Amino acid sequence: MIELPWGLGRLDRRVLFPLIALDLLLLVIGVGYGVAVAFDPSVHWPPALRFDHDWGLAEMLNYVKWLVAAGALFLAWRREDALLAAAMAATLLVAVADDAGRLHEQGSIALALATGLVERYGTIAFQICELVIWAGLGLLCAVPLWIGWRRADAGLRRRAMGTGLFFAGIALCAMGMDTLHTLVGFYWPDRPLLSGAFMIAEGGGENLFLSLLTAQAVGSFGRPRPSAPEPARP
Repeated sequence: MIELPWGLGRLDRRVLFPLIALDLLLLVIGVGYGVAVAFDPSVHWPPALRFDHDWGLAEMLNYVKWLVAAGALFLAWRREDALLAAAMAATLLVAVADDAGRLHEQGSIALALATGLVERYGTIAFQICELVIWAGLGLLCAVPLWIGWRRADAGLRRRAMGTGLFFAGIALCAMGMDTLHTLVGFYWPDRPLLSGAFMIAEGGGENLFLSLLTAQAVGSFGRPRPSAPEPARP
């Protein structure tokens, strides 16, 4: 186990190192193909090897990570009767449903067309509506998280903050870098290498943060915490 500072939990080495190795391998393969395509558009880049492609190898690995982390939190809920752990598990299930089912993409298309924002702002309206859908999903998860937080003890809150820290990193890449990637492609379509750099930051960063989150969830919630040693008797 790797102990995080300030009581933010533990990283399970047996989970973290294999996941990071797979992330880096898929990232290197993706970057190699991306550079090749940038210089020669005729190069075939298999969709399964694109780390930003839905249901590609990298994305399917991410789906597994979400489910493993949610499972670890579910175990903590059953073991500790902690509502906060259950709310966190539900949040991760919403995240994997959005990731695998393309909820924010499909929702943004429907919203942009229904509100007429496409006619007013063009294709950038879809990105605006993606942020709106993400905000709606976030609010949906916020209520049970807040209730669970109010009922949790200090130790559980610190462990939850560790999970939240890595979740924030995922959100920064999935929303922030994704928005920048879209804007670069929109305003500078003739600069594929620049667009590709943001795609790497988005996809690669999301994958690595999700590996950290999974290792932290398993190490901090999936396994019972060691009990304090009994004081020595005189």
